[in-house]
Amino acid sequence: MKSKICLVAPHKDIANAVRDVIQEQGEALLCDITIVEGDMENGVRLSKPTVEKGVDAIISRGGTAHVLAEAYPRIPVIEIQVDALDILKTIRSIPSGKHIGFISYSNVIYQYQAMAEVLDNHPITYFHFVTQGEEPLIEHYVQEAKEAGVDILIGGAHVQTYAKRQGIKSIFLLAGKDTILKAIREAEASIQVRKKERESLKVVNDIVDHAFIGIAVFDKHAHLQKWNTTLLTFFPQLVSKNTEQVKEALYDIFSGSQLLAVLKRQSPDLGEILHIEKQSYALRWHRIIEKGRIVGAIAFLQEANQLQSYVRSVRRKLQEKGLVAQYTIDDIIGNSLAVRKVKKEAEKYAATSSTVLITGESGTGKEMMAQAIHNLSKRRKGPFVAINCSAFTESLLESELFGYEDGAFTGGIRGGKAGVFELADGGTLFLDEIGDMPYILQNRLLRVLQEHVVMRVGGSKVIPVDVRIIAATNQDLKQAIEANQFRLDLFFRLDVLRIRMPALRERTSDIPLLANIFLVKMNQRYKTKKSFAPDVLRYLAQLPWIGNVRQLRNIVERVVLMTEGYTITLNQIRQVTADDITESVNDEEGQNQIERLLQEGKNYSEIARILGVSRSTLWRMRKRSN
Repeated sequence: MKSKICLVAPHKDIANAVRDVIQEQGEALLCDITIVEGDMENGVRLSKPTVEKGVDAIISRGGTAHVLAEAYPRIPVIEIQVDALDILKTIRSIPSGKHIGFISYSNVIYQYQAMAEVLDNHPITYFHFVTQGEEPLIEHYVQEAKEAGVDILIGGAHVQTYAKRQGIKSIFLLAGKDTILKAIREAEASIQVRKKERESLKVVNDIVDHAFIGIAVFDKHAHLQKWNTTLLTFFPQLVSKNTEQVKEALYDIFSGSQLLAVLKRQSPDLGEILHIEKQSYALRWHRIIEKGRIVGAIAFLQEANQLQSYVRSVRRKLQEKGLVAQYTIDDIIGNSLAVRKVKKEAEKYAATSSTVLITGESGTGKEMMAQAIHNLSKRRKGPFVAINCSAFTESLLESELFGYEDGAFTGGIRGGKAGVFELADGGTLFLDEIGDMPYILQNRLLRVLQEHVVMRVGGSKVIPVDVRIIAATNQDLKQAIEANQFRLDLFFRLDVLRIRMPALRERTSDIPLLANIFLVKMNQRYKTKKSFAPDVLRYLAQLPWIGNVRQLRNIVERVVLMTEGYTITLNQIRQVTADDITESVNDEEGQNQIERLLQEGKNYSEIARILGVSRSTLWRMRKRSN
């Protein structure tokens, strides 16, 4: 379907030229053109019936184009521009020796002046610039031209009208066919651009109206300008109201918000909770800024219950995939100096994106610390992925770390599988027991850390990843390096920020607190009401705890299940811990602890008391180990 154009011709010669162009161009024109003859306000009046039927653009010239643009601001008005050739033709038609005057718009006169510099034209002794809006002054300019002795005036339809009244000859500055065709082509192009803009705007409006959040737009004076349909669904009582009633009601709703503070830059936090009747809404503001100035604000409204439900759903799905860090810094319990030190380090390290190496014995809470750092960091909304490097064979660990393509090996998942680096993109990857990673894979890990890209097993393309690495080990990596079991370059790549988790024996003052907390949890789990006798806590604080916090937790659970009565006595705890103590001092770590205590100057009586065994038992075990 062709577009429709109304061409308002302020002079009959323009109308005739347009008819010639239409006839000559024929089917080459992409529009249907209706010609209306009329000048200035008369042109507006005569074109009104055609415009009201529906047109896509209006074409006219000079002052008539100006008044049409004011009368129809929503319709593009294209002006027929007079060019140098039109001016030259008009001047050449005037006999020589005539006193010529020129009254027109500045762009037309400037074209004449530029042309006069290179051509031998009739001298124009009088001319006057006309700016938009000065059309009523043309009669005065014509009077001035007469007083200046002008014989012939060049100008538009208004100039001709007033020249006739003053008895001066005039020539209409006619636009050529080429300039008329140029204006038609410009109108056609403008129509196509507006059509595409309308289509794009419709898509945007559809998106906004079907967004799951309510949207309201305010101008810089806090006047409500627009809202989407979703916003009205939050307030069903407004659905049957008219536009003005809806506008007034929505303004009342937002009057309780920080709208005015947002528009005045007084609100540093653009989020708030809006309470309306018995419902709470999460409200987020976005300032509209133009050239550094606030010109409005957009409100994004969502029911708080719906938002909470969505967050819970997302977290539940992430938890199903094991991609959520459950522990925070508050879950690391203890008031000892050692615990306060590592918690302070964690808070500092969380503010960076640097790699962290967590060292410490088994059971000291290395993974808990890794999760706490993640939840303190800017990546807390991203995934937390953990993998134990000692739990897989070399080939299986490689596929778990880097993923694999379809058909990479027999038994693989059809379509391939993403590795933990891809799963952790945008978040944190925790590499537990890093010291047990096979030497050959350490090189691949080093390249990923250096280049921030991974290549799947059997793949041929690199995949960019944005992952923070937290590694942990209970080994002495420097000894592993000396034994050629761990790469020196990988060690320095991992050992950027370091946290050493203290052994439980290094923070004995925390043992009573931890034991009581574990007891409360076990009472809740097994529906019991047990408590410790006072001497039990003193006894627990003296034990070696080779298994650290994990071993203490296991002991508390065991004693809750294996003892009768409400009070856990010292004899009961001794019976439950006897095997643990013997095993602790018999294993390699236990023997190492005995050596450390001897080096510290402790005698056998003191060591036996610390380890919770008799002096003779300790002597026999010491002799057997030698």
